[in-house]
Amino acid sequence: MKSDKIIIDPNLSSFFSFKEVLRFKSLLINLAKRDFLVRYKQAFAGIMWALIKPLINILVFGFIASKINSSENTATNFVYVASAMSLWQLFSTVFNDVSNSIIGNSNLFSKVYFPKIIIPLSSIFVCLVDFLISLIILVVLFIASGQTLHWQIIFAPLFILLTLINGLGIGLYFATINVKFRDIKFIVPVIIQIGMYVSPVIFPTLYYINAIHIPENMQWLMFLNPMVGAIEGFKYCLFGGEMVFEIWYYGVSVAVSMLMLFIGIKYFYKFERNFVDYI
Repeated sequence: MKSDKIIIDPNLSSFFSFKEVLRFKSLLINLAKRDFLVRYKQAFAGIMWALIKPLINILVFGFIASKINSSENTATNFVYVASAMSLWQLFSTVFNDVSNSIIGNSNLFSKVYFPKIIIPLSSIFVCLVDFLISLIILVVLFIASGQTLHWQIIFAPLFILLTLINGLGIGLYFATINVKFRDIKFIVPVIIQIGMYVSPVIFPTLYYINAIHIPENMQWLMFLNPMVGAIEGFKYCLFGGEMVFEIWYYGVSVAVSMLMLFIGIKYFYKFERNFVDYI
């Protein structure tokens, strides 16, 4: 009797499914472990690069911020930049790693079936580990500047999650395009560099609003950049005080983030089965 072997089940979900990911959780964990070990393999400083890279950025941009924003003392300027830079570093590494994840793991495609979303998801765990290590710098500067903890700190993980969503959503879209057009690996770093200057990394959002004289009833447009809501919210959680912007402004950033995540996942799953044709 002839038996048929099903390579790809046509009944599999055409959209993201936690149940399907959990079926391959061992693969997800092993890929994450492999990526973490490979990232700093044969590097002299090893995992210390997770501290060195953000530290260099904080020193450079913190110095610039302290020269321009003389209303705050130097230590405060540095801790403001460190808080924003740590979150931006997380976004940029997730965005970059996710966008290159499919091409970087193309050798796995012809060996066995698994949901391809596993690959970009595994790269997020490595970025998160780097972020947690780089937080050491922020903690040191936080203490050195004499800052105190506020009750809002309990909401900080929500803005970290929002940053992960931003990086994953945009990254999945570019990862899909990258399969067909390899120019993407050169475009992504440019987008990240430009994005840093139009986000409140070096200076707060109010600085940009005042610099280009945005009317009060139009200031919410700044929050169409989802990283504005993530960074400003993270700062509010760390430093407390009164909210500079109305809470629904942050809702705009959250809505944009969720929309980008939906589009990224939808686009990824739409072309998932065609990846092997271009790799």
